[in-house]
Amino acid sequence: MKNYRFIKEAFLLMVIVSMFVSCAEEVENPSFDSDELPRIFGWEQLYGTNIEDSLKIAVQVSPSDGVTYSWTLDGVEVSTEPTFEYLFDDPKTYEVHLAIERNGVPNTRTATVEVNQPFIPKDYAKMMVGFLTSAGSISDVDFSSLTHLVISSAVVDEVAFPETIVDTTFADAMNIPQIVQSAHNAGVYVMLDVTDDMAAITGGGLYGDVTFFDAVADADKRAKVLETIMKFAVDNQLDGVNFYLNDTWGGPGSLDAAAIGAFYAAVPDYLPEGPGPDGEFFYSVSVPGGWTTSLLSPLAAVERIDWVNIQPYRYEDLSPTSHSPGWAYTSLADTWIGLGVPAEKIVGGFPAFGLKYDMPTDGTVVGWGNLWMFATYHTYKEILSMDAEAYSKNMLSVDDGLFYDGHPAVTEKANAVLSQGYGGMMMWSIESDTKDPETSLLKAAYSALGNN
Repeated sequence: MKNYRFIKEAFLLMVIVSMFVSCAEEVENPSFDSDELPRIFGWEQLYGTNIEDSLKIAVQVSPSDGVTYSWTLDGVEVSTEPTFEYLFDDPKTYEVHLAIERNGVPNTRTATVEVNQPFIPKDYAKMMVGFLTSAGSISDVDFSSLTHLVISSAVVDEVAFPETIVDTTFADAMNIPQIVQSAHNAGVYVMLDVTDDMAAITGGGLYGDVTFFDAVADADKRAKVLETIMKFAVDNQLDGVNFYLNDTWGGPGSLDAAAIGAFYAAVPDYLPEGPGPDGEFFYSVSVPGGWTTSLLSPLAAVERIDWVNIQPYRYEDLSPTSHSPGWAYTSLADTWIGLGVPAEKIVGGFPAFGLKYDMPTDGTVVGWGNLWMFATYHTYKEILSMDAEAYSKNMLSVDDGLFYDGHPAVTEKANAVLSQGYGGMMMWSIESDTKDPETSLLKAAYSALGNN
């Protein structure tokens, strides 16, 4: 028994000694060569702070002996301390850069800083709504020429997304939190566009694709779609949603007007609270021109809809002509007013793209089935690259004519908004425009509406 106790006590002593030796080894400081790269730990790509609070960035550098620090904001050095602490003057986006050096060996990091203020919507004479697709980014947006930014789009498609019905993966690439903060800092509302699949340049639906309609025709699926959309909007601090049923004709089996009306009428029950003048969450819709208007007409009876974005463009023809004529602008507005939408809820759309005709000369007969071979769409940026003075015109003599909205057409349509009492204008899409103040369509429209 004594031998057993002695062995047990000896074993415990060995364990204790081993633990002390192990701890001593763990706390021993590592050694570094003089030319070792100083590594930076704890760095983030995006920092945020409120205008009334200081931003503090405390990183760890190893090895840290003899390290010098240089912190710059938008290229200007503001600190040489190991820890960055700064109180900003303006609510906007900054670039913060850290440069360190140890024995002549450098290392750097760069990040974005969003300095936020309480959201105070800007005052405006008329709405200027701009759509931004996933083909663009925040760098394309001129917030000073917008009142409402609509991010496009969450695609409704039960076939492609049977589990969720709604695809919102576009949000990962667009960095929606940064867009929302930048917009709110500028007093601009941000909304989510909900659509079917479509062509990014024109915003037109894919012919025969009625997956959005098929999903919302069923009450249970419709509820899942709306719950998903509203949760996404709330989670991302959005201010509203825009629904665009962008292909209402798909042949046999396409939805009828009653089913479409049931969808629009169901939306208000799912709307959360929002930042509107009376605490409302914005609810708008987009409607194309043409033969589909009758199917969408039930939305006119939904009083909760805040405004209707009309799209009097993409009017192709078998002979070269404008796809966005002025007469179509007022005609489509009159149609919806006649269906019961108040004039002040009409937001007239104009395109940041043009249609070029290159008709065949070999005797080929052009019909609706092959027109696409001879009529192509081009962004406004592309049009400006063809002619630097294109902003002062509405048509270029390229091939059989390139028709688009330049400043003359935009001004004409803005005047119609003012004279007819419409709610404002919308543009598809922001990334196809230019931010150059002399040539930008968005800026021209914003100013022509009387906004300062």
